[in-house]
Amino acid sequence: MNGATKKTAGALTVVLAVCGGVVLLGTGAGAAFAGVQQVSSQEGGTTRLDVQGVTSLDLEVGAADMTVEFREGVTEARLEIEQGSEQDWSLQRDDDELKVRGPGSGFDWFRPDWLRGEQQATLVLPESLLGIDADLTLQAGSLSVDGEFGELDLDINAGALTVQGAARELDAEVNAGRADIDLRDVRTAEYTVNAGRVTAQLQSVPDEVSIDLTAGRLDLTVPDGSYALRHQATAGTLESDLVQDPSSSHRIQADVSAGTVTLSPGGAAE
Repeated sequence: MNGATKKTAGALTVVLAVCGGVVLLGTGAGAAFAGVQQVSSQEGGTTRLDVQGVTSLDLEVGAADMTVEFREGVTEARLEIEQGSEQDWSLQRDDDELKVRGPGSGFDWFRPDWLRGEQQATLVLPESLLGIDADLTLQAGSLSVDGEFGELDLDINAGALTVQGAARELDAEVNAGRADIDLRDVRTAEYTVNAGRVTAQLQSVPDEVSIDLTAGRLDLTVPDGSYALRHQATAGTLESDLVQDPSSSHRIQADVSAGTVTLSPGGAAE
């Protein structure tokens, strides 16, 4: 996954839009998937795809309400379109990566309804894919995810994201909108908030947490314990109720340019 490039582009797009700039995105989205074969069958509003050998998921959606879930007894990936046009969605493979694209992938500031999720879909994955890496981007609308992942990259440019389950590593960037993230088994977590609000909970004691807040708000809850907390605040504030121990192997680094970060203990770890 190349999350860094996507995140940089997303943040820049939001900043330009807020400042009143005109953003024109390329129209060559089809070329980006040139040479990728889609091996699927369609029945009504459902697209199916074989996932043998898949190790990662790359999903981008906007102007839609989408759910991602792992389901027992399923042997293939299924993209179920519950409302809207099936032509606006794609489910493809690029070698060992599963690619999902929904309506509004990439901003379209000239559409009056780009902020509203006007279509609904569910991505159903077999339990054999539990633990895969995932790169999830929400341009608008809503995205609800329940599952277990390895490396989990989240990029929210607008709309509402809800994630629960487990991940080994977390990298979340919020440029606008809101995100609710509740995960266990996370060893390292990185939260970048340029605007909007993030409510996050780590159910397991992390090794390292990095926070970079430019504006907005981040409320983070971690298990009881002692943490080595290092922070720097310029125009923002950091409020912490954690037990601090500079020698702790569990580290939290927070840089707050503006806005508010709160750190709270949440009870025993799972």
